[in-house]
Amino acid sequence: MNRLDPHDAPDGVFPLHDAGAATALVGRSGEFRADTLEQAFGWARLAETVRHSSWLLIASAILNTLFFISDWRFHGTSQFWIAIPARAMIVLASLGCLLVLRRRCSPRSVQQVMAWWTGITALGVAALVSSHSELALFVMLLLPMIFYLGVPLPFAWLSGCSVVASALLLLGYEAHHADDGSVIGLGLALATLNVCLMLVVARANRFQRLEWHATRIARDIADELEISREKLEKLFAAAPVPMVVTRCDDGRILQVNDNCAEMFGISPGMIGNESFERFYADPKDRLRLMTRLQRDGEVADFEVQARCGDGKQRTVMVKASIVEMAAGRIVIAGIIDISDRKAVELSLEWLASTDPLTKLPNRLSFFSTARAEMMRAARLARPLALLMIDLDHFKAINDTWGHQAGDMALRAFGTLCIEQLRGTDIIGRVGGEEFGILLPDTSGEDAIDIAERLCTALSAVRLPEPNEALRMSASIGLTVIQRGDRDLDAALARADRALYAAKRNGRNRVHFDPVDFTPPPTLRVAN
Repeated sequence: MNRLDPHDAPDGVFPLHDAGAATALVGRSGEFRADTLEQAFGWARLAETVRHSSWLLIASAILNTLFFISDWRFHGTSQFWIAIPARAMIVLASLGCLLVLRRRCSPRSVQQVMAWWTGITALGVAALVSSHSELALFVMLLLPMIFYLGVPLPFAWLSGCSVVASALLLLGYEAHHADDGSVIGLGLALATLNVCLMLVVARANRFQRLEWHATRIARDIADELEISREKLEKLFAAAPVPMVVTRCDDGRILQVNDNCAEMFGISPGMIGNESFERFYADPKDRLRLMTRLQRDGEVADFEVQARCGDGKQRTVMVKASIVEMAAGRIVIAGIIDISDRKAVELSLEWLASTDPLTKLPNRLSFFSTARAEMMRAARLARPLALLMIDLDHFKAINDTWGHQAGDMALRAFGTLCIEQLRGTDIIGRVGGEEFGILLPDTSGEDAIDIAERLCTALSAVRLPEPNEALRMSASIGLTVIQRGDRDLDAALARADRALYAAKRNGRNRVHFDPVDFTPPPTLRVAN
């Protein structure tokens, strides 16, 4: 039977833009709350799931066949008549499920096959551990781990199968040894193991789905941008574009079409008398264009700033070629106004480097700027201070006042930083409630004063109703860039240590990394 391609699934099974639902994961399982997204994830991973399950079943069949052969040494004992049928059942179940799995073409059917295999294997192993052999206890702890970490099932199915399997193992182990007195201890050990493995699986589920959805969103955005760009280029190619013919040596205008005349305000009297060089915002741009034309014979996608007939400067893309004519060499150029596209690119660059909530630089932008600023400070031998800031008890703010109040608090702190700091200072939101600040040309003493002033100002911030009673504070870790710092990581590590020290010492304070600095490292901020 042919396998279904994810792109052939019914409409609605693969939503591409439901980013809000993607991050709203089920707390205990790590799976998507939205069934459509969970189904899409299953379809996207179907080939990998089938391959993973196949290898698991093959390994089970091979290993249990080896054990089957090994168990013949018990021939003539009561254990032999338990081990041989149990091993045979597991081997046959593994091979049978492997054959059925090859014909499955949906995530649900694959999950059903693996659930059956899990149950049959649990029954077989439960019979095997009844022997109280040396490996019985090891197998009792190993089998739940294999189920949790190796069997690709939904969290609820996996947890249920593993708990039932643990119960069967415990019953099998204690079936003929009721007086052993270990059932309670084993039961507690298996329960603990199941809980720990549930947490591991939930965490793995969460990371897998976040990575999958983030990758998918990034791909969709890139595809949409590429589609938009292709449409734009096709529209330009299909529509009449400004065209100009000039002399190669001095750029004198020989001929223009109506669109070019309208765009640059070229009158009939200018043709044959004026050079097109006057419409370059920078005359050196024509020299660069002509250098490339002389070298290559043609130029495509040459971007330049042009002066248009309305007096405005626009970004245009030039495609030009040199043509040999009887009267001499001429340049034929097509000109496309790409100002709007450049504005979109700048807008996308801003979105990619800016935190949408606080409008501050995001983590990537902050650290990129910080590294450049660090190189500048090292080159000029200028002081540079780094602050890492964490809003205190932010989780409690969200839990008590609501996430809207938390967002307002983050925005308020970002606004406060802009108001309190200089225009040359660099501010960024580097995490949930964590901010970074670079203070160029600032010594350690001055940085402490700035940090204390910031904490004091933060304590006076009041949010709008109905959150006016909310009070905020922050813990600040501070360090200065050392001459020996080869990169930003060392300074970040010191600032992080200082931040954690400030939090350990009671929060709402500034802690300075004490390297090469005489004042006391921990400074309390007055309320």
